[in-house]
Amino acid sequence: MASWTGPKVFLAGLLLALPWGLAQEWRLTRSQSLTAGGAQAWRYTLSPTGKEAQALWRALAQGYQAQLRSGYRVDLGAWRTYFLGGRLRVEPHCPRVNAACFSFIALPWDKARLDRFLLELSALLDQALAQARHTGGVVVLTRLFRLELSKGSPPPYPATPSGWRP
Repeated sequence: MASWTGPKVFLAGLLLALPWGLAQEWRLTRSQSLTAGGAQAWRYTLSPTGKEAQALWRALAQGYQAQLRSGYRVDLGAWRTYFLGGRLRVEPHCPRVNAACFSFIALPWDKARLDRFLLELSALLDQALAQARHTGGVVVLTRLFRLELSKGSPPPYPATPSGWRP
């Protein structure tokens, strides 16, 4: 009779390794305040999780802020942000997101690591904006922008800087 110990140990090891291999570096938080007047608008907040992810986003956000201050656009995968007439805007950018859909910032991190980090950001930002379009509410990408959406509103969206001054 054949022993299944080898495959069982392999599968158990694979299952234990999954959470670390698929670790999420971004968190999308959905919240709603309740007051005496009733429920307030939904708030969708994107923020990095963990110290390394926070350090990476801090460095990227500073570079993106500098690009925006200089009049350049910042490409965030499926979305792009830029100033037009002194107002920050967020609009659709890349319909098929890939590594070339992001603004380049020279940082001392591995390119593959940066690509994974930014691809995850793009997916969650797209999810947050889709949900906010459906429910109405506020979307915040920490250290970069904040925007308010009415239910069903089409892009481009007016935004304001979040955590910095232009």
